[in-house]
Amino acid sequence: MITDLAVLSTLATCTVVSLADGPIAIDGIEFVDHGVSGVIDLGVRRGGLGVIDYDRDGYVDLIIGDDCGATPRLFHNEADPLRPGERTLVDRTEGSGFGDPDGLPRRPIGVLVADYDNDGDPDVYLIGQRCGDQSIGLLYRNDGGGSFANVSLAAGVRATGYVPDSASWNDFDLDGHVDLLVLGNPAATGRALLLRNQGDGTFADATDLLPPATGSGHCYSHLWTDYDDDGYDDCFVLWSAPKVLRNVAAPAGGRRFEDAEADTGFDFLGPAPMGIAAGDIDGDLDVDIAVSNASIGVYYENAAGSFGRIMPFATYFAWGLAWSDVDNDGDLDHFHCGSFSAGANPDLLFRNLGDGAWDDVSAALNGVSAATRYSVELDYDNDGRRDLIAVNPGDFVSVYQNVSRTGNHALTVHLEGDGRRVNGSAIGAVATVTAGGVSQIRVVRSGSSTTATEDLRLHFGLGTAAAAESIAVRWPRRGSIASRTEHFPGPFATGEVHTLRAGCPEDVDRDGLVAFTDLLALLAAWGPCADCVSDLDGDGDVGFGDLLAVLAQWGMCPGGQSG
Repeated sequence: MITDLAVLSTLATCTVVSLADGPIAIDGIEFVDHGVSGVIDLGVRRGGLGVIDYDRDGYVDLIIGDDCGATPRLFHNEADPLRPGERTLVDRTEGSGFGDPDGLPRRPIGVLVADYDNDGDPDVYLIGQRCGDQSIGLLYRNDGGGSFANVSLAAGVRATGYVPDSASWNDFDLDGHVDLLVLGNPAATGRALLLRNQGDGTFADATDLLPPATGSGHCYSHLWTDYDDDGYDDCFVLWSAPKVLRNVAAPAGGRRFEDAEADTGFDFLGPAPMGIAAGDIDGDLDVDIAVSNASIGVYYENAAGSFGRIMPFATYFAWGLAWSDVDNDGDLDHFHCGSFSAGANPDLLFRNLGDGAWDDVSAALNGVSAATRYSVELDYDNDGRRDLIAVNPGDFVSVYQNVSRTGNHALTVHLEGDGRRVNGSAIGAVATVTAGGVSQIRVVRSGSSTTATEDLRLHFGLGTAAAAESIAVRWPRRGSIASRTEHFPGPFATGEVHTLRAGCPEDVDRDGLVAFTDLLALLAAWGPCADCVSDLDGDGDVGFGDLLAVLAQWGMCPGGQSG
């Protein structure tokens, strides 16, 4: 249980409210663990977590992996008949297609969600190492109606000779189709596997685009982020020695990767790195990094692509972790799984005070000591407060509902690609929300914490602001940074989910129509142009290629916003 010492440590700077033998609230921050109480019982599980709105009803559902011979479970988000006004997660695995003869003997240690075929429905990749050999790869296509089909062999994601630990989706070449990266133990044959999405439902091996792997040990996690702000996502890898795969132009065209850890300052992970999270913790509009390990954790502050180690707080042995604004004040806080196999081991929560200082508010989780491994952040009840789910292997699954009463406001941004230039899940998109003159960024990614998929919708705490003035989205598509970026004017109300859809880059004036005004804008910018909105192909020059693109798209342009 949470110790008295943990509670007392907050007294110096926080207001702690606790009823006798009741829940603890710290400055309005309060969680209830419905898993330990049995109110939301997700069973005894051992595998990874994936947040997915598989039926697209606006409420996120959940997939939990397990061990060999145990079927991954599909939980549907439904109104709770026993608690009016509340939500619950109901096991709807039967008839879903999970647990098929090919999948059952495989270990689904990671759950990665993305719309790989751009049909509008989120699909699922499970690392799926077969127990007893080294073949990997389970891809389930979402056929709608709660039905998933195992298309692993037909899609070409099955591979042999690998001992995998982590995977992720990302459109590294910005062709509008998400690709798949699988990494594992370098002691095994074939420690890296990059599969390029061909756009026809199949994948091709593109591992030769990666530099030779170095280091040793497992790779329990990796994460994509555009650290150098060139418009192409790079990959931070947690082998025993850190690795940064920088996404660069290939001499013959296309993209490839090169080692960049020596140039970034990302040079230390500590013992047994387990999980990774990225988020802007200092409000400077670039992404900072946290790494969990078998010690006190490692934290990096990003200064324009150069990473320096900081120590905002000390944790202990952990797997899953997250940057999450739990009190909606606009500053990202930190959740950390307690992963010791024995002894006092509560999950931890640190509040970001916004001035470089942090408070330990772990007592407000109202949890118990358990060896936790996998975790995700999400808003399962759509109340604008970020919740947390954590798997305690061989024990219960914690469902931390955020019931905080801070008086702060928030909104959620749901990004959708067009399925042509922008992948359907908008993986890699960067949203900037401005409210009260203050801007914040969030990134859509599949593959964070410990090989998990967290809520793909982006959450923005706005403090006392009642609305956001504007939202800018940099879509993961080809072209100059300016041509990829769409500006959506507000106001955007708090307490709502705002869906934004990728429009046409040829619609230069963003009026929903490709017409003469866009042609005139292009002609006015003709010639060499650095990051120009009319440079649609991103070659640094406004020319005939851009002109042909505008003419080909002439007329109505889909996209915009709803909700």
